[in-house]
Amino acid sequence: MNKFSLLVLAACLVFGLQSCKKEKGCTDPTACNYNESAEKDDDSCLYVGGCVDPTAFNYNPDADCDDGTCSYDIVFELYIDYWNESGTNPMITFDAANSSPEVKIDFSESFAGVATGNLANVLINNVRIIDDENINYEITDITAYEWRTDLNDWKEDVEFIMDYSEVQDLSIVMVLDASQSLGGDFATVKNYANDFVSKILQVSSSTQIGIVDFSDDINTLGLSSNQQLLTDYINGIEQGPFTSLYEAMNTGIEMLNSSNADGKTLLTFTDGTDNDSAPTFTSNYVLDLLVNDPNDVVINSFTIGLQGAGGVDVPVLETLAANGGAAEFPNNIEELGTVFDKFSGSIANVYNFTYIRNQQIISESNKVSVKFEIAALPK
Repeated sequence: MNKFSLLVLAACLVFGLQSCKKEKGCTDPTACNYNESAEKDDDSCLYVGGCVDPTAFNYNPDADCDDGTCSYDIVFELYIDYWNESGTNPMITFDAANSSPEVKIDFSESFAGVATGNLANVLINNVRIIDDENINYEITDITAYEWRTDLNDWKEDVEFIMDYSEVQDLSIVMVLDASQSLGGDFATVKNYANDFVSKILQVSSSTQIGIVDFSDDINTLGLSSNQQLLTDYINGIEQGPFTSLYEAMNTGIEMLNSSNADGKTLLTFTDGTDNDSAPTFTSNYVLDLLVNDPNDVVINSFTIGLQGAGGVDVPVLETLAANGGAAEFPNNIEELGTVFDKFSGSIANVYNFTYIRNQQIISESNKVSVKFEIAALPK
C-alpha cells in the first residue's frame, strides 16, 4: 500500500473515531445550565437560577446558576454644614456644589431642628433620588462621615447618623390638560392617568389623589383614595378650547396646601402653552408659590410636556419642575405612557431624612462638615 493510501486510511480512522464521540452535558431544557449542544446527559443539570455574586445586593446563596439579575448599590453623596449655637437649636445648610445632583432637595434652604431628650434632630422632608434619565432610586443604607481637621480626612461616624424613612402619608394632585389640541389622543391620556392612579394606590392605598382638569374651564375632584371615584372622574373629563395652564396649576397648589400630608406632589401634564389664564396667573406667579411655600412641607412639582400640536414651552416647564421634581418631554403619545409610568414610581418613592446628633454646642463660625454616602438601587 502506497503512502497516499495509508494517509487516507489514517484520516478515515481518525474521522470515524471522532464522529463516535458524543458531547456530554445537561440535556434538560428546564434546567438553568441546559446545554443545547449536549447529546448525552451527564447528570449535571441545575435548576435554581439567581444572582451568585456575594457582593451584589440581591445575592442568592441558594442559586446554582447566574441568571443575570445581580443588582449593585449605587452610592450618592450629600454634603451638609452643621452648627448648634445653644445646644438646642441645630441648623444645617447644604453644599450643593459637592453633593450628587441626583439627590433632590431644595439646596437653597436652611433646615432648623429641635432638641429631643439629649439629642438634636434636624428633619429634611420630601427627599428623592432621581438620575438624569428620571429613574427613581430606593435607598438601602446611609453612612455618615465627619470631616476631621486633625486627621485631614473624613472619618466614619457611627454615633451621629442620618436616619431615613419612606413617606407613606402622601397627597398628589394631577393637573391634566383637556384642550382640543390633543384630539383623539385625549382618550389615551385618560388611560395613562388611570394607570398612574392605580400604580400609586398599589404602593400606598392611603395616598390621597386629586384631579384638576383644564381647558377654557377648570374643574376639580378633591383629594381621595377611592380609586373607582378617581377613575370615573377621569373617564368623564371632556375636552374644551384653550389652555388655562397656570391658573389650573394654582388650583392644584391650593388643593395641596389644604392637605396635612407629610409629602405633597403636583404632577402637571400639558401639550401646549398657556393662552387663557387670568392676567394674575403667570409662570413666575406659580413658581413663587412653589419655591416660597410658607408651609413646613414643600410641594414637589413634576411636569410633562407632550410635543404635540399645541407646542409646549420647554424652558417654562423645566423651571416649574421645582423642589426636587423633574420635567419630561415625550415626542409622541406612546412615549407619554412611559413617562407617566416612570413618574408613578418617582412620586410614590419619597423619603424623610433625620440627622441625629447630641446637643454639643457648635458655633456657626465653626460649622462641622458632614458627608453622607447614600447607597441606593434603581426602582
